Amino acid sequence: MPVWEPHVPRSPRSRVTEQSCCAAYEWCSEGGQYVILRPAGDGYEETGRGIYARARQVWNELLEQHAESHKRRTK
Repeated sequence: MPVWEPHVPRSPRSRVTEQSCCAAYEWCSEGGQYVILRPAGDGYEETGRGIYARARQVWNELLEQHAESHKRRTK
């Protein structure tokens, strides 16, 4: 399970390029790094911050877990 922390932007602009279904997670690039965001209260939480390969691994794991949660709900 990834560790979620309050999102602290590292650049003035975050670019969201993908969203999971239900908009549960957002894949972003920010100041030369990649990060995964999720809504939390009045802001966002982040996980997986770092180089593309590391962040993408976390992203893929989250999408897999998210898809499994939908399958469990429909059974």
